[in-house]
Amino acid sequence: MIDQTQALALIKARLNRTPGDTSLDVYLLARLDAAAAQLEKTGIRLTGGIDDMLLTVDLAVYNYQNRDKEGREPDWLRARKRERWVQQRDP
Repeated sequence: MIDQTQALALIKARLNRTPGDTSLDVYLLARLDAAAAQLEKTGIRLTGGIDDMLLTVDLAVYNYQNRDKEGREPDWLRARKRERWVQQRDP
């Protein structure tokens, strides 16, 4: 499983929030959990490694920043998800 403390710190860094600002911690952690669940629904088994943490953080930040916008995920994020899915399928 992903280290939520470290992942939350990464989310805050991506959003340019100070580490001491805890006003959105509950919401951001919920976004993190939702991103992990979203990845697992697509068949990606999260191992807790740094690559999985960064993918989950990137997805959580993308979902947070685009929560009111229509459209699909950017190509870079879709490609990372696809590569991660393919990677776990290789023998």
